[in-house]
Parts: sequence; structure tokens; C-alpha cells
Amino acid sequence: MKKVIGFIVAAVAVFCFTTTASADGAISATEQTVVNELNAGLTIGGKTFHFAASETNAVENHLKRVDLTQGQADEAVKNIQAARALVGGVSVDTSRANSLAGAIKLLPANVISQVQNYVIAAGNAVGVKITFGSNGNLIITDANGAPVYNAGTPVKNTGSNYALSGITFGSLIVAAAGAVFVSRKNKLA
Repeated sequence: MKKVIGFIVAAVAVFCFTTTASADGAISATEQTVVNELNAGLTIGGKTFHFAASETNAVENHLKRVDLTQGQADEAVKNIQAARALVGGVSVDTSRANSLAGAIKLLPANVISQVQNYVIAAGNAVGVKITFGSNGNLIITDANGAPVYNAGTPVKNTGSNYALSGITFGSLIVAAAGAVFVSRKNKLA
């Protein structure tokens, strides 16, 4: 009988102290169209430039956390394609440019402003706020104001708050200690 009661106490402790795990989901086929448009790159001055891996990773991480509708994805793709067409029609010497950011800086100011408007519109479509710093740095935050991407600063997809894990571990230790105490008390009686 003591073993049955000990088993029941252990089972109740396990069920009481378990937590649900949440992980980022997958990118849907709808959201993949946005990623594909970004991965296609931009041709400026006859030379094709691609986004940096950190930039595409930030997009993919954000898309794993949200679910876009077909309309949102279509709006983002439309703005990306419009920006691509705009910069593709501008003739600039990009022979010394080594990155997309470097190539965009070579564009005329009015074209850069239009590209920024397309980028902001694409961001609005997928639920992020995009701002450009005074030096052209790109800062992206989600609807709650949490950073998604900050040029030059990696934004990790996971947090570093281990409080819940610590509480769970501590609770399991207390439950185990209680079980040992009860079993020893029962042996003495």
C-alpha cells in the first residue's frame, strides 16, 4: 500500500509541476513566397546583390513566430518586387560595391527614399515596424516593440530567462525530498 501511495504522490507531483513547451513553428508555403522574393536578390548597375545571412535569418525567425495570411504575403511580395524593379532601372557603377547595403548607398537619394517606402510598406504587411537610423541602419521591431533585427546587432530568436526552468527544477527537488521524508517517517512508525 505504501508503494501505491508513493507512486500516486510522485505521479501527482509530475503532473502538477510540468510545463508546456512552446517552440517556433514552421514557415508556411504562403510565407515562403516572401522568403523566396528576398532570396532572389536585387540587381543594381548590372550586378546582383543578396541580403546578408543575418538579414534573411531574421526574416525567417519572424515568420516562424507569426502566421501570415495570403493577403499579407502578397502585399509584402508586391512591395519587394516594386523595390527590385525600381533599383534595377537605375544606372549606377557598382563595380566597387561588395554588399547590398553598399550598392544601395550608391543610388540617388530620391531612389533610396522610394526604396525605403517600399521596405516600410512590406514590413507593415507582415506586421513589423521598420525604421531607418540617421546613418541608414535598419531597425525592425515586431508589433509588441520587441526587436526582430537591428543592423549590426544579432537578435537571438530565444530568450535567456531560465526562471521557469529553475522553479520547476526546485519544485521537483522539494517534491523528491518530501517523498523521502514521508517514506522514512513511515518506516519509523
